[in-house]
Amino acid sequence: MHPAHLALGIGILLSGFSPILVRLSPLDPAATACWRLLVAAVLSLLFARLRVALPRKVLFAVIFAGFLLAADLVLWNIAIMTTTVMEAALLVMLYPLLVAAIEILFLKRPMGWQLVAGGLIAFSGVILMTLGPGLGSFGTGHSSTFGNLLALTAAFFYAGCLLITARTCRGYDVRAVTFWELLSAGIFCIPLLFWEDHGIPQNGQEAGFMALYGLITFAGYFLMNIGLTRVAASVAAILGYAQPVIASVIAFFLLSEVPGHFALLGGATVLIGLACAARAKAPAARG
Repeated sequence: MHPAHLALGIGILLSGFSPILVRLSPLDPAATACWRLLVAAVLSLLFARLRVALPRKVLFAVIFAGFLLAADLVLWNIAIMTTTVMEAALLVMLYPLLVAAIEILFLKRPMGWQLVAGGLIAFSGVILMTLGPGLGSFGTGHSSTFGNLLALTAAFFYAGCLLITARTCRGYDVRAVTFWELLSAGIFCIPLLFWEDHGIPQNGQEAGFMALYGLITFAGYFLMNIGLTRVAASVAAILGYAQPVIASVIAFFLLSEVPGHFALLGGATVLIGLACAARAKAPAARG
């Protein structure tokens, strides 16, 4: 296995902890997104040993990706607080289909049939998840249509962020791209600190929680960006369907969110789609 593929896998694994940490965070949702990004940016800068220079045109593109990431995280964090972890994690996972559609229609990148089929199967699993709220099948989690819509909107923002990030990581220093993306995303979130009631850590315990979350954020994004140097954005996105599986398992043990019948069926369908997509011999990523 190529180190980039291993890095992508570990990054996806770490991202599975994110919905749980949002739910457990002592701060409000948007503030949680802001602080985790700013802490991660500082760690990224230190890891890069302050060598984060990028050409101006590339820098502007990465900053725009940071804006998209900020919008994605804020909307998703609010969704996690207003609907179940499994629903929020799965609905935002519509972004792989958006990424694949853009690469096929606009970037003219060919896709293997197994990759496309896997993405569609996973998408059908998400549809099964959305049937749950009206039928009361999501067990002990509290489902919300508003929260689900926020998660869906976040998917569009993250799709754009991923496409820009994948292109820049393949041509420039991953450490520099990661730093500017995380820093700009954190800065775009700062105004929201004054909008929420609990936006600033009040004690060492709260600050420590955000420091830990920032460390996980930095490690996850940096490793996934390494993966994007070798793996096409569409492939990486579809493999990201493993994230809601990880999140739902953790939610079961830590938050006692017991999925109902439709949730379990939808989750199983997503896993089948992921297995199908993983068997595809996708073309190598190119700029």
